[in-house]
Amino acid sequence: MKKVLSILVAALVATTLASPAKALAADSANVKITISDSSKNLVVVDEEVTVTDVDNDGALTINDALYAAHEKFYEGGAEAGYASASTEWGLSLTKLWGEENGGSYGYYVNDAMAMSLGDTVKDNDRVKAYVYSDLTAWSDAYSYFEGNIEDDSDELELTLYAMGFDESFNPVANPVEGAVITFNGEETDYVTDANGKVTIDLADYEAGKYVISATSDSVNLVPPVHVVYRQVSPFEETPSLISPKPENLAETGASAVMFYVVGSLAAAGAAFAGKRRNEK
Repeated sequence: MKKVLSILVAALVATTLASPAKALAADSANVKITISDSSKNLVVVDEEVTVTDVDNDGALTINDALYAAHEKFYEGGAEAGYASASTEWGLSLTKLWGEENGGSYGYYVNDAMAMSLGDTVKDNDRVKAYVYSDLTAWSDAYSYFEGNIEDDSDELELTLYAMGFDESFNPVANPVEGAVITFNGEETDYVTDANGKVTIDLADYEAGKYVISATSDSVNLVPPVHVVYRQVSPFEETPSLISPKPENLAETGASAVMFYVVGSLAAAGAAFAGKRRNEK
């Protein structure tokens, strides 16, 4: 038995030594990026980029992700709009979306505070970066939505949080009350309650892409983002068929009678199909 184990261990070691070691990072990763500027404009919203190790540090990092985002979305590319440098705090931002302000930026991965641009990223991560709007009191508060993010229903329940710090300077998430919800930059009548919650009825919104965010008079929010893609089923909006009314049939003749019958049957069939669909 010992001889067998020795052979297996030797084979494993030989295989490991013969195979080239994998890099600590994958060759690439697909990451979603959101960036807001100092005027709180959402200049990039949940857009996917392919991240590679552009700085050759052996890892896929926030720095690589933001570089890729500027290459793809900023006019003039990363050379014109993005820069980073090693500081006493580690790898840090020195320019974001063309703005240089002495290092006043923030960045999060999956709504968790990052320690430096050197923090790693992987497939399906979401990186959000922003330029500070308040360079005096540094009051910008990172904010985000939680809720039925993946639910494709007509009712969207969200809770808005803003990041702060406790007495020991540990990051804490606090619900935001009284924030006004915006759709594609336009204010709505939806307002968060005392627990930061809001229920949004999407039934009246047409098919399309909607960027949900929020503003507040009490908290200097970094714009939160939730993207909704509305898809209206053909069964939900069946085009109405124009048919002559029964009282006018005598005037319109036999052809109108046939048109009315066919139109009525088609409308009934569509309604029945929609009913069967909703029952499933």
